Amino acid sequence: MTPEIIIVFSILAGAIILFVTEIIRLDVTALIVLVTLVLTQLIQPDQALSGFSNPAVVTVWAMFILSTGLTRTGVSSFIGISILRFAKQGGGKLIAILMTVTALLSAVMNNTGVAAMFLPITMEIAKRTKQPPSRLLLPMAQGCLLGGLILLIGTASNLVVRDAMREAGFTPLGIFDFAPGGLVILLISVTYMSLIGWRFLPSRSTAQTITYSQEDRKSVV
Repeated sequence: MTPEIIIVFSILAGAIILFVTEIIRLDVTALIVLVTLVLTQLIQPDQALSGFSNPAVVTVWAMFILSTGLTRTGVSSFIGISILRFAKQGGGKLIAILMTVTALLSAVMNNTGVAAMFLPITMEIAKRTKQPPSRLLLPMAQGCLLGGLILLIGTASNLVVRDAMREAGFTPLGIFDFAPGGLVILLISVTYMSLIGWRFLPSRSTAQTITYSQEDRKSVV
């Protein structure tokens, strides 16, 4: 085993420990790994910085910025309130609306950002409809994943594959290439979950945190 391989495995082991323990923020850990690779001369400085100019990385940044903007401006609260107004009683109708909304948002935003944005919303909806959060969190997460199958920008992996195809000399994927199959899969999944699947979802009680303001609460009631 060469010294370079030993160094790489050491950096990888340290990164895993920091990611699992979260002693240091995840983004800081990632930057430490990058700097360590440069200081140990495993990669050149220009190689270390080349990833920041990658279109896939920039697109993911933009999606997270958009998600944060929607949350801080109150759009996410408005979406949650609107879902409650359309399906206050819960059941299959609420799950169908929740999955559809999260899937459509995930199609144009990063699905991880949508899941983070809808986590407090889903918890609040579960509290107001008096049902275990587990019966809504699973469909919400599934909707976020299905949204990544609709448009190219839905998930970071789609963008990475597109760039790899371009570098290999193939015709890169278009933004709507996934749409026909993704929409069919979404329709089938929402139909199944709203009619049959929701009856088999687990009913686990958990602590629920209220995240809406008093004005938002009054508008729902």
